Amino acid sequence: MKKILIILLVSICGLELSAQHASSFILSYPVGFPMSSMSDYVSKPAWRGVSMEFTKQGAKDWDFGIELSYNVFYERMDSKTYTQGTTSISGIQYRYVNAVPMLAEAKWIKTRTLGFSPYVGAGIGVLYVSQSTDFGLYRITNDAWQFLLRPEAGAIYKISPDFGLLAGVKYNAAFKGGDLDAQSYLTANVGLIFTY
Repeated sequence: MKKILIILLVSICGLELSAQHASSFILSYPVGFPMSSMSDYVSKPAWRGVSMEFTKQGAKDWDFGIELSYNVFYERMDSKTYTQGTTSISGIQYRYVNAVPMLAEAKWIKTRTLGFSPYVGAGIGVLYVSQSTDFGLYRITNDAWQFLLRPEAGAIYKISPDFGLLAGVKYNAAFKGGDLDAQSYLTANVGLIFTY
């Protein structure tokens, strides 16, 4: 865990090393779709979330940066039984998953001109996950830090040299960690790009 945080810190510092290349701030709205074992716990899409990215142009077609996102998955379950260890509780459940990915990333962007530019990218980092189940006055919570890999693809539409629009998909593929199975999910992102 410490090694991953050190890598993220070095990545942040490395963004400022080459001042002649453009930097970008990307603010986007991610709609999350649970996959794998996360969908066994909460099956509905997450309409609550935000994503922030800071990138720096490296080689000709490459951007390198960091990302911090937040998604809240929620579902109401009627008359379900929750079992943990030897204890079982039945009743109406309110299930929440708070997912916070923190990544170092690289993106390959086909062109830098105004107009349409497709891109592909990948990220590596950690995913903090908190699963909570509410039964009236009671709450059962499980938290975990999980290793995360994230491929992505999408398109950028540059309106001016300093401003653009973004649309893309990201697959957050986490690995089992803590008391939780792998918590993976897909996001469809739309956002704004500010270049300076």
